[in-house]
Formats: sequence, structure tokens, C-alpha cells
Amino acid sequence: MRVSTNMLSFNFMISLNKNLGRQNKIQQQLSDGKALHRPSDDPVKTIRSLRFNINLKENEQYTQHVKDSISWMETTDGAMSDLGSLTIRAKELVIKAVSPNPDMALDAIANELDGIINQMIEIGNTKIGDRYVFAGQNDKIQPFQRRTVTAADGTQTEAVVYSGDTNKISMRIQPGSVTPSQDSVNLTGEDVFGFHTITENGKEIQTSQVLNDLIRVKEALKGQTSAKSNPSGGDISQTSADAHNAFTLRIEEVDGTGLPTKVSYSLDGGVTWESSGGIPPNPKIAIDGTGKVTITDSDGLGTATVEYQLTAATANKTGDTYTLPHTASDRDLQWLSKSGLYLVDNAHSHILQAQTEMGARMAMYIQAQALLEKNNVVITEDVSANEDLDIAKAIIDFKTSESIYRAALSVGAKLMPPSLVDFMS
Repeated sequence: MRVSTNMLSFNFMISLNKNLGRQNKIQQQLSDGKALHRPSDDPVKTIRSLRFNINLKENEQYTQHVKDSISWMETTDGAMSDLGSLTIRAKELVIKAVSPNPDMALDAIANELDGIINQMIEIGNTKIGDRYVFAGQNDKIQPFQRRTVTAADGTQTEAVVYSGDTNKISMRIQPGSVTPSQDSVNLTGEDVFGFHTITENGKEIQTSQVLNDLIRVKEALKGQTSAKSNPSGGDISQTSADAHNAFTLRIEEVDGTGLPTKVSYSLDGGVTWESSGGIPPNPKIAIDGTGKVTITDSDGLGTATVEYQLTAATANKTGDTYTLPHTASDRDLQWLSKSGLYLVDNAHSHILQAQTEMGARMAMYIQAQALLEKNNVVITEDVSANEDLDIAKAIIDFKTSESIYRAALSVGAKLMPPSLVDFMS
């Protein structure tokens, strides 16, 4: 095959251009330290790079979710600690009250307890940003409000009404489905204060059991009469006029119409229970087929025979309780020393249990945060190993390419065809 001077020049220019292209690629890599700029640079590494970067973005988002969750739970835990301290103080006040005190001292204790209740309501309305912490998913509305509630039978009671819901808030911190009941970051009003259902104007509303109990204790300190209550909405009325201490009735059995057929009662707020058939001189309780309850106390506690009438309610169920007021005109220190102290203890236990549950979840999220941050380091190292340029090798390659380019220019100068100028010298 005949090789002409023009072919030599053409091939030289092609080779020279390839060499320049190689230098340009190395120079581009050296400018940002990345080996990949387009899929054609290395298709296999490009696919791995896409996968690594997707994993890194997901992991970073999960890490941010964990940080937001921990922030929410730390706010909740701080509020729960404050609530626990307040219930301890409430117990101290009740213990002081059952000692011999003048009425003025009891009034002062009642006023301080009333202030504690208001502080607990304020803590129950704790916000993070513009969201209420204890309102469930209905977190734009203030969850707790203290007001007078009119029950279905016309009885007016002071209660703390809950306006939130019971839905859990979850934040995704790993691939897969979310289970709000297990990985929720919030406590609802029911979790913190318990629920007590009251029917008002034909509508069931939720009130705080813990705060309502503290209000009852405050009223007992002031010598006021608390209202009767039943979480299921059943009705009860006293049919005898005898004065009595505070009772708690508990439904043990109901018939098909919702009428209680067996009940027990407690004088100490649920610590101990008495069922029908008790042996005198101990208190005893009896119920007939119409729901009429007769309680006889012959142990000298100041209660003779008290009768109540229970009504059927389809929502009545075993375990529901009726909390009945004391009707003595003076301050019932005996009730405070038993039922009142029990209610405050129960309030503290309920709050402590909710805080313990939140603490366990927060520990899980802290562990998840450590794991995600470790994953961030591992994935970042994978991305770096796949994409980062070997600087030392690239510099050597660039210098080698530059030397080859200069040599090619020197050789090429001799391959250029002579011109008329060469013959005129």
C-alpha cells in the first residue's frame, strides 16, 4: 500500500488530538479530584456510584428524622419530669393535710394544690415549635382546658377536658413499614393523664383522669362535694340520705342490657375491695336485680346504710368504676388519708409509667442515631473509594502524556510536507 505524505500528516494529527484529549480528561479529573464525570468514563463504577449516593441520601434523611424524633422526645421527657415532681409535691401536701390542722391551713394547702393542677395543665400544653406535644396528631389545637362540665344527668363538675386525639406520631428511620404503636415519638393525653369519658350535650368528651382526681382531692381539702362519675357513661343516683365517706364502686358483672348484676366497693380508692356477702362487723355490699346497691358500714367509720340506684348502659363493662363523693359536711380527713392519698399515688405512678415508656423509646432512637451515623461514614467511604481520583497516579499520567505530546510535536515537525518557502532559502 502506498503511504503518501498527506496520510502521514493526517494520522499524525489524529494521534496528536487523542493525546490532547487524554490530557484534557486528566486535567478535568485533577481539577475536582473526581474520577467520574460522565457514564462513559467507567460504566461499572457509574452504576455503583449511583447506588452508593442513593443510599447515602436515604441514610442522611433517616438521620435527620432520628434527630427530630429525639428532639421531640427530649421535650416530652422534660415535661414528664416536671409532672412527676409536681405529683410528688401534691403527695407531700396531702400528707400534711391529714395531720391536725386548722381550717386556714387546709385552705392554704388546697390553694397550693390548685396551683399545682394549673401548672400540670400548662405542662400538658407544652409546644415544640407550633405543635402541641401531648395532643396526638391533632397537634395544632391546645389539648387541655380546665372548665365546668355538665353531665347527662345535669350534674356540673369541674374537669380538665382533652381536645387532642390518641393517634401516634412516627418518623421513618429505616426502610420498610412504620409501626406507630411501637416506634412512636409522642405521648398522647391519654398516655400521660388517662381518660375519663363524660357525656355532655349528647356528645362524649374526654377528660383527664389524673387531673380530675387531683381536683377531687383539692375539693375534699376545701370541704366541697365531688361529683359521681363512671367512665362508661352509666348513671347512678343515691336513694338514701345518710352521710357517708367516699366510695368507689366497681362493676364485676353485667347482664345483656348493660345493667350491673355484681359490684364491689372500696373505701380507700381501690386499694382494697369488698364484695357482697362481707361478714359483719366489716362493711358489706349487696345488689338486687334492679341495680339497687346497698352498702352497710358498721365499723364506726361514720357511715350507716347507703343506697344507690344503678342504671343499665350498653357501654357498661366489667372493671368500670363509679367514683362517689363523700357527703359529710366537714372536711373528710379520713377520706384524704386513704382515698385521697391513693389517688395522688396513682397519678404519680401513671405519669412515671408513661415517662418510663418514653425513656425506653428514646434509648432505642439514640441507638438508631449512632447506627445511622456509622452507616453515613461507611457509605461515604464507599463513595470516596469508587469516585475519588488517585491524585499521585493522575499527576504521573498527566506528566507522561505531556512528555508524549511534546515528543509527538517534535516528530511531527519533520513529517510536515515541504513548502515553497523551504526551497527559497
